[in-house]
Amino acid sequence: MSGAQRRTGRRPAELRVSAIGDRIHFARTEHVNWVIYAGPDGVTLVDSGYAGQRRLLEASLDTVGVGPADVAAVLVTHGHADHLGGAAWLATEFGTPVHAHPLELPNVRRDVLEQAGTGSVLRNAWRPGVAAWAFAIVPLLDGRATLGVPSVTAPPMRDDRLDVPGRPRMRLIDGHTSGHAVFEFDGDGVLAVGDALVTRHRTSPLLGPHLLPSLFHHDAERARTTVGAIGSSTARVVLPGHGEAWIGPADAAAEAALSAGAPW
Repeated sequence: MSGAQRRTGRRPAELRVSAIGDRIHFARTEHVNWVIYAGPDGVTLVDSGYAGQRRLLEASLDTVGVGPADVAAVLVTHGHADHLGGAAWLATEFGTPVHAHPLELPNVRRDVLEQAGTGSVLRNAWRPGVAAWAFAIVPLLDGRATLGVPSVTAPPMRDDRLDVPGRPRMRLIDGHTSGHAVFEFDGDGVLAVGDALVTRHRTSPLLGPHLLPSLFHHDAERARTTVGAIGSSTARVVLPGHGEAWIGPADAAAEAALSAGAPW
């Protein structure tokens, strides 16, 4: 069945999918974003939302004219529950290869767990936005806050690029987690940065490029130190894991994030 034939329903109101050029599509929800590369060489998904957002993930692929079975690979920027829920489903249901930076593999497999736990969330529940955020994501976790992807592997490489559709470059920008990576589709001028920086988050009063609150980082100081390396990208569009796209040079996004810092 063709992609055009698969387009059968209306896009959910809580999902926005924007075309960033001809081959990159930015899927935004209130809680987290993901990126779809759909080109003549195939489909690559960067991050994949919460386990409870499977309907939105499928709808985003449908909007682009492809289906879950068409996804050739999932690239995970980091192993937090809001970025790998769909990847776990695709790996289980379709055998889709899931890849992450070698240093992030233990976190994605859940050999270790580098994400905010219940205790740390409760200790920060008095901060503006944290309690509301926590209550909102409970149903999205689908009872699987520690869901992992045991089959995850380091991505295949060819000529210093990932050997997946779109042939992006991968760069370690750690601190948020030990192996957090960003993916640059330089042929499209797009950099998918996961949570290395965000432009909006329910627990932050800041808008525009900034760092997430310290609650969410494995090493907050390291996250601040490494975000500047995004500036070496030639991308003209930066797609964060939370918030709107940054339209402009990657170095300007990095500088803005460093200037803004984190709300707490």
